[in-house]
Amino acid sequence: MSEQSTEINEHTPQRSSGSAVAYSARIQEAMRYNKLRSSDYPLVMTILRAVAQGHTEERWQEEQQRALKTLANQPPDKGKAHADAANRYEQTVLSLKDLTLWPW
Repeated sequence: MSEQSTEINEHTPQRSSGSAVAYSARIQEAMRYNKLRSSDYPLVMTILRAVAQGHTEERWQEEQQRALKTLANQPPDKGKAHADAANRYEQTVLSLKDLTLWPW
């Protein structure tokens, strides 16, 4: 049993690293085609770091609480996709999902 748990622990960083590489490639593609807004870039970088560290969405939200609260308190950008979202955070998440940049 302990061999199994050691084996799992050894593969977890690799999985996180592989996920981070794939996520980074999607970010680069979105940037290449001008689909990622520059205002969303810092948030996407925090997601990349969370993916690389194997964090859950909940852990990421805890770490980014202040930034996410700021976005949640802003109205959606009416000139962008998902203008019917409840707030800027929801609009950003929906946009990132459209670009397959929402990993959770």
